[in-house]
Amino acid sequence: MTPDPEIPTTPPLDPAAERFLLALLDEPAPSSYEEPAALLWRERAAELNLDVTTDRIGTSFATSGRGAGPIFAIVGHLDEIGLVITRIDPKGFCRVTSIGGWDPVVLPGQRIRVLGTPAGGIVHGSISRTAVHALDASQRSQAPKVDDLWLDIGASSAEEARTMVQVGDAAVIDASPQRVGGADSTRLMSRSIDNRVGAFIALEVARIAAEKGLAAEVVAIGSVGEEIGMGGATVAVYGVQPERTCVVDVTTPGDTPGASDLGDLALGKGPILSRGATLTGRVVDELIAAAEAAELPHQLRAKGLRTATDADQTIKAGTGMATCLVSVPARYLHTAVEQVDLRDIRSSIDVIVAWIEQVASTTGKSTA
Repeated sequence: MTPDPEIPTTPPLDPAAERFLLALLDEPAPSSYEEPAALLWRERAAELNLDVTTDRIGTSFATSGRGAGPIFAIVGHLDEIGLVITRIDPKGFCRVTSIGGWDPVVLPGQRIRVLGTPAGGIVHGSISRTAVHALDASQRSQAPKVDDLWLDIGASSAEEARTMVQVGDAAVIDASPQRVGGADSTRLMSRSIDNRVGAFIALEVARIAAEKGLAAEVVAIGSVGEEIGMGGATVAVYGVQPERTCVVDVTTPGDTPGASDLGDLALGKGPILSRGATLTGRVVDELIAAAEAAELPHQLRAKGLRTATDADQTIKAGTGMATCLVSVPARYLHTAVEQVDLRDIRSSIDVIVAWIEQVASTTGKSTA
């Protein structure tokens, strides 16, 4: 039996890359309001001397090796889940609805950042509900709904609130990234790990492909709208027309209480490579073969119906796009305390680069 590849113990990311990742995670940018994160991503891409463009709906592209060989699209979505203000009541409280899929149980009592009016800038406040002392027994036993919650931004009236925010302003939980664990821990906790991590990986792959001079055109894509329908990636790959598409996202592992039915998938054991579902078998096989040949840590997962990622749509774009999926294991998705291991991010980058290098060395530009 072949032993598992060793997980690297050296610092997973170089300091400049890690600083960029932390800044990207901290930028508030829910679906349909992605521009702050997209701008940061494009600025980083320009610093790396990649060819930077955008499309009409806000998806960002960073290309290395244009025209050098087969085209690879590496897709990570920049949007996160959030809230949007639907109404401001006479006392200045802001009613909200969801952007993307929330478990409302995690929302009450959270601090929030609202992407307010230009005059107000970022507005701070809290997500609140009726205090527990004022709830009857029946109300206490029921999980809250988003419609039961409101934002308290410290305003005393609707007029005062409207100097800071307006209907249609978006909000995210105010939770900045931080390391968790001991002094040498590689664990990172933050909101928006789903899926700024994927967009970060895509950009790193393009950077490394350029540095290595790979005989391939690598298009990193920071897509929009994944959490509300996956339209950004679909449009993006249709425009790029890649020979192969790799979607990079996060996924729940089986290493927390209550998740044992997900098997032995865990943080720190490398990216999770999916087989089945809405994926192209021969491309998945290439990816796995490259990881094995390079002795890179990785895990396998079977999906029978769909992946619940952009891969479900990219494979159907246009006349069809050959698609594979690389997932970084991440705990507590769609909360303010999503947790990831930086070693898995590093391994994900390495696996994708090894795949591109192997395919590019054995094929020319084709319509495979």
